[in-house]
Parts: sequence; structure tokens; C-alpha cells
Amino acid sequence: MDLAPYYDEAYTKFLRQPMTQEMSQKIEKESRGLLQLVDEIKEKFFANVSWESLKVVELGGGMGGISMQLARRGAKVTLVDFAPHALEVSTRLSQSQGLEIKTELLDLGRPDARLDGQFDLMIDSHLFHCLPLTPQRISYLHFVREHLSDHGYLVGETMVHRKKLFIPDGYMLDQENILWQMFGEWVPVRKIIDSLDLEEEFKKAGLNISYFFYYANYAFAPSADFWDIPAEVLPASVRFAVKKA
Repeated sequence: MDLAPYYDEAYTKFLRQPMTQEMSQKIEKESRGLLQLVDEIKEKFFANVSWESLKVVELGGGMGGISMQLARRGAKVTLVDFAPHALEVSTRLSQSQGLEIKTELLDLGRPDARLDGQFDLMIDSHLFHCLPLTPQRISYLHFVREHLSDHGYLVGETMVHRKKLFIPDGYMLDQENILWQMFGEWVPVRKIIDSLDLEEEFKKAGLNISYFFYYANYAFAPSADFWDIPAEVLPASVRFAVKKA
């Protein structure tokens, strides 16, 4: 089952709303945790480089919460997503704010995904765990390696496994830590990888880990069906920054 139309449909309601400052602020607010990480990595590895000098791409950026904030700082920003309606909303919003953001419609789980040029900062906007199958993840990490500049970093946060997880009805977690959801048939929707396996995955892809922090108290809800589940039995989080080996 192709989930792209399902995700794309979720953005249609935003197309019926006016592209206001209030809407932009709400979308940007939802990205503040990840933006904090981006700022930390910028300060750690690019302290003497201005935002205006950086080429940035937000991967799986949806409506562009991170992209708008970095474009406002002067960065040269590209936003990538596989949902056309998400990119349409992000384009309308950024234009309403007087911001210049390039958008690209790409499925980064496909081996033929390509962009022009390389980037100083590649931001995983909670995309990696949405690529549950091994071929998708290999393609994604190959894409990252191909498009990172020699001094560039992939920055992101992703859900990881913990010893005790609660899986609600309509979902199942298999022995490879792939979360499946019932859409009339079982469909793989998330990878809740072990943090040690995540480290190995980066290394096998030719990426060196510069920053890697496990947050046991920072829980990820794989979907809205998990919102009422206590944080201690939801997937934990890893924040990371990697560069080409």
C-alpha cells in the first residue's frame, strides 16, 4: 500500500485556511524542539559561519516549520517532502511571510531521489523513523551522503526502542522493531530501532557520528493513536549529528 496519498490528504485542510502570521507561528512553534538542536549544532560546528553563508535542506519538512525560521535568518533553504499538498502550503506560507524557500517533491526512500548540489546542514525533520524498511533506509542514507558537503552535517532526532513499549490495538511491532498499522491490511509505518543499531546503521552508510544523545525521558508518539499513552512506555528519542566519514 502506498501511503503517500494518505499523508498528502492530511494537509488538504490547511489549504482551505488563510495563510496568516498566526498560522505560520503555530507551525513554527511545533518545530521549536528540533530547532533548538539545530542551533546547538550550528554553535558547536559552525560558530564562526553566518546563516547567510549556509545551504540548508529540511528533509521530510512538511509545511516547513524549520525552513521558514532558517530562511528568516538568511540561510539558503530547500524544503523536501513527498506530499504535494504539504509543499503547496509551505510555499503559500513562506510567500505570505516574504521568505524565499525552494521546494522539491521527492520520496527519499527511493534509490533515484536526487537534488542539485550539496548542503552544509541537512535536517531530518522526523523523517528517518518514517522509513521502516531496510531498502528505504539505505536509499535515504545514500542520498544524505551524496548531498552532504565535505564539512556538512545531518542533524535530527528519531524514535528508538526501549525495553518496555505499549502498542495499542490496530498496530503491531515485529521482531525487527518495525511498527505496522492496520489500513485494511497491515502496512509498515515506523522503524523503532535500537539506539546501538542506529549507530551501526550510520557507520555502515559511511557516516561518522559527531553527536549522539539518548533521551529516555523524551518520548515519541508514533501517531495520534499514541497521544494518551504514558511517556514511559512510548519510544524514546535519540538526537544526532553525523558527517561523511
